[in-house]
Amino acid sequence: MLKPLGRRSPRPASGILGSALLSSSAPLDFSKPNEHDSKAEFLEEQRAVEACLEHVQSAVNVLIPNQDDSDDDPKRLMLDRLRPIIDSKYLAQTNELEVTDALSMVRKNVGQTGAFTSILLILLDFWIVLGERKQELKNQEDKFWNVKHRAPDYYARAIALRLAKLYAREAGKRPTLGTSPISGEPSTTFGRALQEIFAILEITATVRPYAKWAVEQLTEDDLAEGPTLGDVLAPRVTKIYSDDLRAFLEGMRGKGPES
Repeated sequence: MLKPLGRRSPRPASGILGSALLSSSAPLDFSKPNEHDSKAEFLEEQRAVEACLEHVQSAVNVLIPNQDDSDDDPKRLMLDRLRPIIDSKYLAQTNELEVTDALSMVRKNVGQTGAFTSILLILLDFWIVLGERKQELKNQEDKFWNVKHRAPDYYARAIALRLAKLYAREAGKRPTLGTSPISGEPSTTFGRALQEIFAILEITATVRPYAKWAVEQLTEDDLAEGPTLGDVLAPRVTKIYSDDLRAFLEGMRGKGPES
């Protein structure tokens, strides 16, 4: 699909975590959107995600300076004292840790790179992921548990939207739709790719309406090209109080994960 545009979606590479995790890093998620067998099961997860999100957000707010902090701000001074203490204690706890697997290596690296900052950034990542999951559950609630009309093929919708987002992210523009006047088959790379995926997954829905719906859901954020959050923050992992990172954290605190 992307080859005519001179693009190639990143492929999962083998590494220290082994092949068991490769499916989670594939360029396209093929899982079904309806993940719960009962409303009780759905509500249990929804409550857990919302509780975690609330506590993680509170922790992040405690661990970053006030928006209008100054050099003599009490919270800023407290964090300046606390950070090296946490770094030292964490390093002492993990210094003798034997690296036997990926998780023990991560724990040791956290101590060696500065635990306070590393954990704060991990919490920030966790906050963002929990916010995304909360929105996913809200969408599922509207689609699967509060529906009073005939539902569309949600699996077809999910696959079409994921493929459209992949195209937009890699190409930096919306995928186009078209139909061959002779065969009636999709005539664009996006449409043909979606048709092929539907066939592989045994989705019997007609491609065009779902492709059209997916393209309409794309936002400007889906079209943005550039470095990822990790690319931006990684070089600054030991500079928690740099102006850029502090401004970023403040922006996240102000907007919340749903933004």
